[in-house]
Amino acid sequence: MKFIHTADWQIGMTFHGFKEKSRSAMEDDRIEVIEAIGDFANNVANGIDFVLVCGDIFETPRVSETLVKKTFKKIERIKKPVYVLAGNHEWNGSEFMFTTKYFLENKPANLHVLQAGINAVEGLTGVEIVAAPLEGKEDLIDLVKAQIDLLEPTNSIRIVAGHGSIDAIMPAGGRKDLIALAPIEKALTGKKIHYVAMGDRHSTTKVGDSGAVWYSGAPEPTAFTEDDQRNVLAVEVNPGSVAKVEKIQVGQWEFIRFGTKFEQHQLRSKQDLDDLEKQIDAIKKPPKTAVKIYLDSVLDFDSDVRRGTLFDEWEDDTLARFEVSKSSKGATIESDPLNEKAPSGLSGYALNAYEELKESAMAEDEDSEIALEALKLLTEFAGGNK
Repeated sequence: MKFIHTADWQIGMTFHGFKEKSRSAMEDDRIEVIEAIGDFANNVANGIDFVLVCGDIFETPRVSETLVKKTFKKIERIKKPVYVLAGNHEWNGSEFMFTTKYFLENKPANLHVLQAGINAVEGLTGVEIVAAPLEGKEDLIDLVKAQIDLLEPTNSIRIVAGHGSIDAIMPAGGRKDLIALAPIEKALTGKKIHYVAMGDRHSTTKVGDSGAVWYSGAPEPTAFTEDDQRNVLAVEVNPGSVAKVEKIQVGQWEFIRFGTKFEQHQLRSKQDLDDLEKQIDAIKKPPKTAVKIYLDSVLDFDSDVRRGTLFDEWEDDTLARFEVSKSSKGATIESDPLNEKAPSGLSGYALNAYEELKESAMAEDEDSEIALEALKLLTEFAGGNK
């Protein structure tokens, strides 16, 4: 038995900060990715029996009926049953996406909303989906554990469908709805369940060591913090064997991050800038790529001018979005030691070395750049010109 595990489509999500053209394309491609999922599922050679969407099919219950119809047309083209679980984005206060008038009136015949507990799988004997749907934006208990606790060992293949944060990869804090990994692993060992399909985390992630607990991640990226993007999982589960999980890339967009808030991307030399330019030039689909850089730049005047020109090109023309993080240290221009007096802290042999390096750095030969770098280091070591 083989199925597609996916989640977090979040159809209707808007992308502020993108150019208008890019934002529109991004929103459209969130629907188009369903077609890519369908193409894989419909290919007989891939052996897919059904598609399981573990929550957040839409961004909110308040998406337009037009958007719902577009989404359902794509789902209808999937020639397999499609099972969908309620996640937190299906709720907005008391509003519930799956009970809205336009959802019920337009729902295609192959789309099935999972109910809490055991759900049979259409056309497959001995295969069950144990669903733990959310009953609001958040819950006060571990819904996955609550369902597992009701189960006995079985000869059937059981797939658990959940949505939320597993404690093994999420700080505990004061949350009561964290999903505990230990009961899941015990149930796997005890043959109560055979695979746990999770939604909510937008990076494709294996949890624990069993190889049977996964977040599929979002098929199109949503944020720069996501590490493994654009995937669905093709999962094969057979009695008596460990689940086989294969990542299938279906998305077109990519969000790339250089550095983090705590380890910012440093530009200290012309070579650093060259390397960054090569990485941007290597992007396969620039119009479908967003880049964010946590910048810590200290360059000489000429290199900083070039940096500014490159940043403007990437933002205005090349990329769907280029952003320098607000938490960046920013860009500064380092002083040119060739135009400065010798640091006051130098004397004797050190001062003589400084003067010799400065003379070599000002010469137009192959050693001048090496001498200039050495001059900068000596100036920094001596405390600069204060």
